Amino acid sequence: MRVALTLIAVCCAAGAGPAHAQPELLDRAVAIVSGQVVTQSDVRTALTLGLVDVAGDADPMDEAAQRLIDRVLMLREVERYTPPEPEPAAIEARLAATRGRVASPQAFAAALAAGGMSEARLREWLRDDLRIAGYLEQRFAAAGAAAEPEVAAYYNGHRDEFERRGLTFEQAGPEIRTLLAGERRRELITDWISDLRRRTEIVQIKP
Repeated sequence: MRVALTLIAVCCAAGAGPAHAQPELLDRAVAIVSGQVVTQSDVRTALTLGLVDVAGDADPMDEAAQRLIDRVLMLREVERYTPPEPEPAAIEARLAATRGRVASPQAFAAALAAGGMSEARLREWLRDDLRIAGYLEQRFAAAGAAAEPEVAAYYNGHRDEFERRGLTFEQAGPEIRTLLAGERRRELITDWISDLRRRTEIVQIKP
């Protein structure tokens, strides 16, 4: 695929005449997912506002870029199957939580401005996150209950921990089943996203 645009720039810095105009870098594409551009400002804003989960020792910018690529892929699937719209109250709750991750209203406004994002666009982002969550819940709800031998094996492998908490096998069973079902669901989602990546043209642009 030919990358038509990796840099977005404007000429004529403030006060400069045409003869002295210099390009001013506004943004840079970090990935193109089947024609949809993920920009560096998208990545920075997502990190600043905690819109993506970044863990481990990986470079935060690169890890966030990968999560945004995954998000584009999942949202394309959501648009195909149109899950139910999230409740407005759920969107407002997400917005309040996002504001709470930033030190002050001024810092929140500055983060939005730095990424070229309005509050209305942020609401749309959070709405789409909820739509993705709803789609995943529908698609992978039947991940399958853990078989009793799996539950017993987990309990035996963590017996000291459960006994410190005073939990017998019967008492710990529901917690273990929920945990194993969650692990299985995450594995299925990871495999599904990997398949979407294999079937989609993705160009990642390194600095």
